[in-house]
Amino acid sequence: MFKKILAGLGIDGAKVNFQLDNNVVELGGIVSGKVYVSGGAIDQVISEISIALEVSSRYKAGDDLRQVHQEIAGAIVASQLMIKANSPEISIPLEFKLPYNIPISTPSTRYQFRTNLDIPGAIDATDIDEIVIKPNHSVQCLLDALASLGFRSKAESGSFNGRFQQFEYVPMQFLRGKLDELEVYFEAREDSIHIVLQIDKKVRGFFASAIDDLDLDERHVNFYLTNDQLRASGQTAEILAGIIQQEYDKIGRY
Repeated sequence: MFKKILAGLGIDGAKVNFQLDNNVVELGGIVSGKVYVSGGAIDQVISEISIALEVSSRYKAGDDLRQVHQEIAGAIVASQLMIKANSPEISIPLEFKLPYNIPISTPSTRYQFRTNLDIPGAIDATDIDEIVIKPNHSVQCLLDALASLGFRSKAESGSFNGRFQQFEYVPMQFLRGKLDELEVYFEAREDSIHIVLQIDKKVRGFFASAIDDLDLDERHVNFYLTNDQLRASGQTAEILAGIIQQEYDKIGRY
């Protein structure tokens, strides 16, 4: 009886452990590993073994710094398992493909896997494992192209607000002294990247504050770059420079 009480409290009950083959995976890459389940002090029925990929980030909303935590993807690994007391550890292979259109890991945006044993009448056993989601070749080419143009990331660049990831840059070479900042949003796809740029012109003079408040110093443009245009950062940098310059020239003279 005492063992049942302890198992119900999650003490000496069934345990779960997810072991990743690699904890660094690129967008669109394959996550693989094994879920290990071991028996506790008593027989227990596991209704469900689930795993969820969760993202956490902090982002600015006006003058406030906010937090977001949400599930990106989830799956049922197994269901209705009888785990005998002190039974040998069992392993369940797991493999799935990451989406392309999710945020990448940055200092402000982090990922974890949450593996959960749903045990009726007991506190569920949980295992947390961190994972880094890095850019694939096309996204890395885009980021390298921005860097080669002299755009320097701001401190909170790469924050995710639950809907989109925002990258903020200060110009140090290209259009330095003319641009206040460049904001970049992108959604990776298997064969291309959908990119949105917010180009903020540097404004001086008596009406600078009013112009900024009315967003008259901004220009938004969205476009697609194919994987063929994202093979080499030099080529991509030329394309980006042309688009940014063209859109900058469309902003009024202030």
